[in-house]
Amino acid sequence: MAPDRLRSIVPMFGGGTRYVETLDAVLEFVEAHRPTADELVGWHRGPFANVSSRESIMRRMSYLQQVGFLQQSDERWILSDAGREYVQQGDVATLLRIMYDQNVGLRSLLYALSAGPMTLREVSEQQLDTHPELVWSRGETDMARQRANWLRSMELVEVRGDAYVLTGEGRSFVENAVAEWSNSD
Repeated sequence: MAPDRLRSIVPMFGGGTRYVETLDAVLEFVEAHRPTADELVGWHRGPFANVSSRESIMRRMSYLQQVGFLQQSDERWILSDAGREYVQQGDVATLLRIMYDQNVGLRSLLYALSAGPMTLREVSEQQLDTHPELVWSRGETDMARQRANWLRSMELVEVRGDAYVLTGEGRSFVENAVAEWSNSD
């Protein structure tokens, strides 16, 4: 694992299928207003009425900063390189590339799901078996759920019964990615 890849993936407000929608709204707000931390916290309390904890909000902003979407400049939040790239491109391929370049496990999870449906427990086991640097306890599924929900919010994965499966778009994405990577040096 590259030393700067993140082992912990943080969920966004709004629910498991709305992480991307929330990310888009945060980036739009930051791009338009260059907010201070207080303004960013205040903004979150509008669309997410059940969110009041400054610590919880700032944990998500710190995560977006670590991934490379945001940065602070003169006590204001602004888009960083990855944030500008994603806003300009606005597509799932760009978002997923940024996310799996910075986070452990998303790419391997997509590959594992291309072999067939997986329960949340199986997702957790796959992640721990493939990435020993992940240090959550076996049997815990919160971190696996957050990874799966990021992919769900990108519409690459869906839940059917108690299993996570690739959508048609997710399957096409994985097949195209495999072909692209196998043709590269």
